[in-house]
Amino acid sequence: MMNFMQKDTISKESNEQELCVAIRSNNELILSSLYRNNYFKVERYVIENNGSITEAKDVFQEAFVAVWRNIQMHKFSPLSENDFTAYLYQVSKYKWIDTLRSQQRKVLFIQTDVDGMEDVLLNEHDNKYVSLVRKHFANLGQTCREILVLFYFQNQSLQKIALARKWTEATAKNNKYRCIQQLRSLVKTDSI
Repeated sequence: MMNFMQKDTISKESNEQELCVAIRSNNELILSSLYRNNYFKVERYVIENNGSITEAKDVFQEAFVAVWRNIQMHKFSPLSENDFTAYLYQVSKYKWIDTLRSQQRKVLFIQTDVDGMEDVLLNEHDNKYVSLVRKHFANLGQTCREILVLFYFQNQSLQKIALARKWTEATAKNNKYRCIQQLRSLVKTDSI
């Protein structure tokens, strides 16, 4: 625990007020101590959850600034250093989870090949899955490949796909569903 929180320096009743005042006045000693005392717990969490030290530093710094801002704006007032630590850890966890989610969604479409299937640049973790999807996508019938490319890669509406194929919108929806289920089933069977 921090020195300024010891019983002989600050009474228990004034802990909240003193901590908040110190943070709101940007007391360098207090902020530095809070930063040092809390960093390694967040670093351990990030590393244990597929992160690196660099990512842990980034996440912790963002979380620390967010917590500091919330205290500055009177949105959060820690009752003790433990409250501060728990809140900072929670914010850090959510920021790391958001980072992981955004990494999973990072898909960069860079070039279209002959079939109209987009080349994608993904992190290494997703490469095996993408390879399986590509493999089985190529094995789908021509109609399924066209529907999936139009809907997922060219962002065409089901209504537009139905008009081009002279189908009802319900038929287009059913065919798209059937095609994606077929692809998922092939990928799932191959990944077992």
